[in-house]
Amino acid sequence: MMTETLPAVSKHVDRAAILAYAAITEDFNPLHVDEAFAAGTPFGKPIAHGMLSLNLVWQSLRRAFGEAMPISLEIRFVRPVLVDTEVTSGGRRREDGAYDVWVRDASGQDVILGTAWLGAGAVKPEEPA
Repeated sequence: MMTETLPAVSKHVDRAAILAYAAITEDFNPLHVDEAFAAGTPFGKPIAHGMLSLNLVWQSLRRAFGEAMPISLEIRFVRPVLVDTEVTSGGRRREDGAYDVWVRDASGQDVILGTAWLGAGAVKPEEPA
């Protein structure tokens, strides 16, 4: 059975979460982990790894459909997630059966937008030539 909306999954992205993600992935880009370096960037402070926030979409999908459902995901990163930001994932079923998915910050601003296709093959339908 398909659900109309995906369950919301939230996370407070703090310094500890960013450092833990950096350690697991061995991605120690100073934009993520070095406060002094990040202070000199347009963001003014560290930003989360994009995949750390994207993981929330996978958690929403897994909670809705379980482990066995084949899923294809196409996303784009809209804006960075600054350290000490609350983010929440969600999604809504479209008429074609795919799901619009997102991650939003506490103010409702999109940080990730995308589409999830589910089921056999779980691939984006071919676009007409």
